[in-house]
Amino acid sequence: MISAIILAAGMSTRMGRPKQLLKIGNSTLIRIVTENVLLSNIDELIVVTGYQQKKVTAAIDDLPVRVVFNQGYKDGQGTSLSLGIRSISSCANAFMIFMVDQPMISASLINMIIGEYQNRDCAVLRPVYNGIPGHPVIFNKSLEEELKNLDGDEGARQVLKRLADRVEYIEAPDEAVIFDIDTPKDFNEFIARLD
Repeated sequence: MISAIILAAGMSTRMGRPKQLLKIGNSTLIRIVTENVLLSNIDELIVVTGYQQKKVTAAIDDLPVRVVFNQGYKDGQGTSLSLGIRSISSCANAFMIFMVDQPMISASLINMIIGEYQNRDCAVLRPVYNGIPGHPVIFNKSLEEELKNLDGDEGARQVLKRLADRVEYIEAPDEAVIFDIDTPKDFNEFIARLD
């Protein structure tokens, strides 16, 4: 069983407004990312909310996901990562970490990463594009205890640095794994790609 965790609790300070709720056509960023993950071969999906929790939850409340609220979202990404990992099913043998600001991650890309993970004996599998590491990252359940006690200062980037000797890589077919929406400029670039 593979669990997925979408980190959607941040305050989007560089964006200047909650990026989870950015309008994209008739949808929102959180809904698009959630729907893409649900179309893949994952077995359960946990969405960690925080900032603007009620509005973010309302955007996906009709989808088959488990929403968990991180009361300590202001303390940093590590608190959301920890809560998400503590919320996965005890039956899970791996978990994938997704960022809410990566709407170009498709179900087929997720399935490619899952398939490659299942063919390897590794602790962590991370996609790269042109030598640049990206997301989503899949972790073996054996790392659950180590990761579920993270504090606010240690987010995904720091965890991956600490686990560097246990990370294997897979070349992604496109830049979706490294494209994220952090600023209004990033958002405008993404919208321009859709036209």
